[in-house]
Amino acid sequence: MKDGKIFSAESRPGLGPQVILGLDAAALRAFCRDDPLAAEAVTRALAGEAVHAEWDHEGRCLSVYFQPVHDESGSLTGVFGVATDVTDQRQLERETRAARRKAHHLDNLSAILTSEVLELPALLGVVVRAVTEAAADLGVLWLRSADGQRLSLAAGWRRADSEQGVATRTPRSGRGADRYDCAASVADELSAPRALDLSAGTDAAALLDQVADTSTPHDALRVPLRSRGLLIGMVDIARAEQSGPFSGEDVNLVADIAQRCALALDNAFLLDARQRAREELLEFQALADASDNLIGISDRTHQIVYVNPQVHTMGLPATDGDVWSVLAGYAGQQPSDEIRARLEATGRWSGEVVPLLSDQARVAHLDVFRLRHPETEAELGTAWIAQDITELRLANADLSRFKALVDASPDFIAIAGLDGCVQYLNPGGRRMIGMAADVDVTTTTIGDYLTPEGLAASTAVEQPAVIAHGHYEGESTLRSLRDGPPIPVVIASFMMHDISTGEPFAMATVQRDITDRLAAETALRELARQREALLTRLVDAREAERVRIAADVHDDTVQACAAVDLRLGLLRRQLRDRAPELLDGLETVQASVSGATDRLRALLFDLEPPDLSRGLAPALSRAAQEILVHTAIRSSVDGHQEPEMPEATRAVAYRIAKEALVNAAKHSRAGHVEMTVAGGHGGLEVTIADNGVGSGTQDTPAAPGHRGIASMQDRAALAGGWCTIAENPDGGTCVTIWLPGPPAH
Repeated sequence: MKDGKIFSAESRPGLGPQVILGLDAAALRAFCRDDPLAAEAVTRALAGEAVHAEWDHEGRCLSVYFQPVHDESGSLTGVFGVATDVTDQRQLERETRAARRKAHHLDNLSAILTSEVLELPALLGVVVRAVTEAAADLGVLWLRSADGQRLSLAAGWRRADSEQGVATRTPRSGRGADRYDCAASVADELSAPRALDLSAGTDAAALLDQVADTSTPHDALRVPLRSRGLLIGMVDIARAEQSGPFSGEDVNLVADIAQRCALALDNAFLLDARQRAREELLEFQALADASDNLIGISDRTHQIVYVNPQVHTMGLPATDGDVWSVLAGYAGQQPSDEIRARLEATGRWSGEVVPLLSDQARVAHLDVFRLRHPETEAELGTAWIAQDITELRLANADLSRFKALVDASPDFIAIAGLDGCVQYLNPGGRRMIGMAADVDVTTTTIGDYLTPEGLAASTAVEQPAVIAHGHYEGESTLRSLRDGPPIPVVIASFMMHDISTGEPFAMATVQRDITDRLAAETALRELARQREALLTRLVDAREAERVRIAADVHDDTVQACAAVDLRLGLLRRQLRDRAPELLDGLETVQASVSGATDRLRALLFDLEPPDLSRGLAPALSRAAQEILVHTAIRSSVDGHQEPEMPEATRAVAYRIAKEALVNAAKHSRAGHVEMTVAGGHGGLEVTIADNGVGSGTQDTPAAPGHRGIASMQDRAALAGGWCTIAENPDGGTCVTIWLPGPPAH
């Protein structure tokens, strides 16, 4: 006993040193005042409670038992305590639990991996869950790309989802895939689990937060997945704050699990690659079997290992012997030797051969090339592909002739895709707009060749018409690349269709420069305007001269004849009484004077200017009434299709038609005359047809002193038109007059 303390020390098997203390209350409180856990235990012991507790003391784990001590009267006099060092025992227990935990996880993983063959997506979920669930709350699995340059997010898992059966997670929709890629170099040197920096703003913290859809993790590890010395991928795992940091046991456990998972993934990748290779081989064989070409494969010893059915159809002996013997029988020994030498020198030969087995002139295109392993570059054999190009050669010959024709054309000939991008422009079109021969037209569009007015017309009219009807014809203007004036063109555009499917694939246009034509048309219009002006002045001059002559005849000759006739009447009355024998002579003279007066009055009607204010047809109707008044001939006029014409043109037509009516009244002995006034061939057309005896044709010579027909034709020719006289099939005469209309704009 010392200072109120009674103590002793001993050791027991399997335990550390053991200390026995006997303390009164004051000494006990002083002994435990620096240790809160011990002070709590002492307080409970002083209260009369037996207490057992463990706490760390100076780096050791102590197991302490306090028993209150009472005197004979039952009063608490102190505390009896026993402290045992259990540090080694607790370490052994922890190692045992970790070993059991590791064995449990590895056994579960082995059971899952060996129970069934997992598809790759399902295996990814197993891997990310196995690595994460062993020591963390959430994790993401990265896989290395085929080219080895990138690591891409493949799956994710978090403990909160496991109760709902959610074992895999992929990036949420709406996020770009590039947000979940990183360079493979970040894991190239990763051989063991490594702590991740989860400070604010780092990629690892942001990614785990996005995939886990939770708050930023407290502690994280990056665990590599390696097999056969190669990096397959990695798993990033993280713990929440309440789970605490990763221990060394956690790191060892996830490393062991990751090693087994990497081996499983590697095997799955190999199986997947093998399956893909088999599927590709089957696809190749199906494609080759369905091909019309001759397809074969020979091994490194030149023995044929595969031919498609078309080879057997051709009757080639491709089932025995080496491939060079078959080729010699197909194309000849010399071509076979040349192909073999070229193949051995460069690994490939491509060209045309003439098959010997065909009784027709055929040509085949043959491709021969070495087959090599895509990874090791080891030689596997040789592939043979022969295609019958006889029809293609003929088509190419036709295409060459067509191209030569298009290239020689001076017109603008272009082809554009349905998107408006130009695909071809012939040399003549380049020269027309001033484009150099080396300019790449595939970088241009339709709008680059048109003036603003032409582009507006193309967009609004031409292109919709081609789409709707397959073709369009019209006029437009091209843009001169030499900064010259716009080039007027006449357009013929049409849709181009695929020969096999009938689907449209391009639009073609042929455009011809009409600058000279428009200039000629402008000159012709100007000449027509000048002719019209001259005709108008001529007609006006003639009508003015007619008016002057009519006035002179009326005021002079007619009046003089009237006066003579009046005097002869007075003389006749005088002779009746004085010299009756002279009356016969006087009456003859008076009849001659009266006839001359009537003819002069008829001349005045002929010289009278026509009233064309209501049109040519009404004027001809009035003229027919005047001319045919003393005959039995009836007349009719059809003028409902009469076009708008200049006054001078109608006046010329009126005069010619009136002359035809006079001829009909004098010579036709017809019962009816029918007149038609209409438009035709851009001008005025008038016909006067009777049902009489006929008066010959325009080739009949005119009698001396009678130039009626010639006068009619001269009048028409002077006005720029023509006049024909022909016999009607049913009898009678038909006079046709055509006079040009005003110049078109």
